Amino acid sequence: MASAKLPAFVEPELTTLIDAVPEGEEWLYEIKFDGYRALCRIEGGRSRFFTREGNDWTERFGDLAPAAAHLPVTEAFLDGEIVVIDSDGSSNFQSLQEALGRNDTGRLVYYAFDLLFHNGYDLRVLPLLERKTLLSRLLTDRRHKTPAIRFSDHVTDKGKEFYQRACQSGLEGIIAKRKDSAYRAGRARDWFKIKCHASQEFVIGGFTEPSGSRTGLGALLLGVNNERSELVYAGKVGTGFSHRSLQDLRARLGKIEMSNPPFANPPRLPRREGVHWVRPRHAAEIEFTGWTRDGMLRHPSFKGLREDKSPRVIARELPEPAPANVAQNSHNVAIAGVVLSNPERVLYPELGITKLDVARYYEEIAEWILPYITRRPLTMVRCPEGYRKCFYQKHIEDNLPESFKRVNVKERRGSGRYVMIDSTSGLISLVQMGVLEMHTWGSRAEHVEMPDQLVFDLDPDTGLPWKQIVEAARLLRRRLAELELEAFVKTTGGKGLHVVVPIVPQVEWGDAKQFTKRIAESVAREVPNKYLTNMSKAKRAGKIFIDYLRNGRSATAIAAYSTRARSGAPVSAPLRWEELDDLDGADHFTLLNIRKRLARLRKDPWANFFTSRRSIVRAIRQGGARRP
Repeated sequence: MASAKLPAFVEPELTTLIDAVPEGEEWLYEIKFDGYRALCRIEGGRSRFFTREGNDWTERFGDLAPAAAHLPVTEAFLDGEIVVIDSDGSSNFQSLQEALGRNDTGRLVYYAFDLLFHNGYDLRVLPLLERKTLLSRLLTDRRHKTPAIRFSDHVTDKGKEFYQRACQSGLEGIIAKRKDSAYRAGRARDWFKIKCHASQEFVIGGFTEPSGSRTGLGALLLGVNNERSELVYAGKVGTGFSHRSLQDLRARLGKIEMSNPPFANPPRLPRREGVHWVRPRHAAEIEFTGWTRDGMLRHPSFKGLREDKSPRVIARELPEPAPANVAQNSHNVAIAGVVLSNPERVLYPELGITKLDVARYYEEIAEWILPYITRRPLTMVRCPEGYRKCFYQKHIEDNLPESFKRVNVKERRGSGRYVMIDSTSGLISLVQMGVLEMHTWGSRAEHVEMPDQLVFDLDPDTGLPWKQIVEAARLLRRRLAELELEAFVKTTGGKGLHVVVPIVPQVEWGDAKQFTKRIAESVAREVPNKYLTNMSKAKRAGKIFIDYLRNGRSATAIAAYSTRARSGAPVSAPLRWEELDDLDGADHFTLLNIRKRLARLRKDPWANFFTSRRSIVRAIRQGGARRP
């Protein structure tokens, strides 16, 4: 735990919907509230409330701000849920909407479930259970206790029974959280929600005219965004409205009517229903019983508007399988069938990231990393005691895990046996060995003497601005395009960038190395005051070394999505070329934010990597990148 300045905003950790309650000693369970997620910032006797997207809603929540400011702290950041409690003791989203609509903020209650900063300290690296203990002490201080700010308590066992009681009591469901997890922005997959009834947000794309004695509107036409960011129709909802909500919705939607439907697949509704299309600017919370085969809602019911969520990010929410119970005792943890010894060992001390945290990262991103590492000989950087003390290992011994594959490679003195992996259990086995970096050959086992990718490592002198490194990568991309080769870019997790070129495995290492040397030299000749191909550090002052030597036989490069044994726990992250200007350095992505990035992506930034292979035989015969 380190001292830290209170930030202006903290991006919240998010929950993932799953289909069953995970059980085991590693979990604690909380009630899932039916309200607005809110973060509370307290400093200098004042408090402010923010939505999950960072919007300041302090004024909307009225009476809660002075209540929070009265807490016995000089500064703090809390995470929780704002609700209205009905007479039966349950939270009700529609009651919350009505209270906010009438500015009746005296009914609002803030249930805090996490404490992120406290009196000059960043608590996010602490285990959740410790953070909640500190929060409980803060909120139960008798001198400052207020009914408007309450502690969201939890249970630590019998998760299934807790869930059943929650559903029987008419609650939304429960939240399962890992006791020992740090607080991580985005969907870190340490927090899971299990709902009693299906419900989620939908985008409003239209409405119909009311019939009979009804006023306002008849039904809302709903949609969700698909993987191409198109709004697709998902059905209509005509129940669950109060008289007030019908009038309010008609007034809101009447201001944003449009002539054409916003849906990619607009419904064909009878003319008598009087369809009105609207711009997709509002989202609604809908409860329903399921989905039809053609993607329509079954028995939907309106719960209220979701003004805290952007319609652009709303997609169909399907529950994932619950994480497998983690078999553990006081010493070991099993993940993907691999037993981790000393899972609590801290590998990145400044961040409190443990061996178990690293293993969970690879478990969660296995589908992203495996295509770039499968069946490639590996050189490993092993750091059993943490990133500050490491050693390289190329060859492997006998009696290794079954998840490891072996490949024999000819060397000067006989042959060397390298490890390969092709599964999640293989990744976790590497973590068990203390591996923090995975460096791959540019070839696969089936054609180990012929590379199928080329790597240019842009290694800048210390202090060079990021935009100069980006400029070098783009210049190299243009030079490769002249040779009809497709280039891909990724951060290294260090100082520079890797420009990677997929090729058809037709030439041997020596020819590939000479080819990349000529390309690098052509760039250096063009701008000699910025680039060089000589690895001498004495000559590198103010320049970028275009390292083509990684294309020699047995040379390796850090694998895409691999962690790095460096301060800050950086990760080598594939990028789209247009993203380069948005980063602040090659170590921008880390174990703390990479999962959030992947959760936002609709596809791999290198989705076309394996279909972009080109032959370099012709270019080699024509002299490669030779220029006068």
